[in-house]
Amino acid sequence: MVFEPPPTAHRKVRWLCDYWRDRRPAPDRLPGRQHIDPADFPRLLENIWLLDVVGDPPRFRFRLIGEMPRRFGIPAKVGDFIDQAPGAERPDALRELFVAVAERRPCWFRGRPTLRHESQISELERIILPLARDGARVDMMLCLTLFYGSTGEEY
Repeated sequence: MVFEPPPTAHRKVRWLCDYWRDRRPAPDRLPGRQHIDPADFPRLLENIWLLDVVGDPPRFRFRLIGEMPRRFGIPAKVGDFIDQAPGAERPDALRELFVAVAERRPCWFRGRPTLRHESQISELERIILPLARDGARVDMMLCLTLFYGSTGEEY
């Protein structure tokens, strides 16, 4: 698991990470949803999704999915828990990833999708950033996913 995106990460991923860091209310605090303004990144919105962190032990529920289901055939909808999303491969690996983010660590990934897609997506790049209304306890996650075809070009 990679917690910080490498310098080779897509510029959109690096931009969102910088934006997230800049919105922290203090160096040792996390930004909350109240610190994030989607109007600041309109060109990223089709690739943005949000997860709610629910309960203890935590479960992760889609709060916003954007254009991804329509564009890429992702079999999930707002209100679904990610561990019950149809087509989820390796649900334990997904849970491990989101638990790490719930422990206040951003997570970056580039590789094969873990949810089946109807489109010809051969690879994706994703950053998941923790949000905490109180600056400490993660209650939401800000996520960005970019999709790549077999030629390596972004969809």
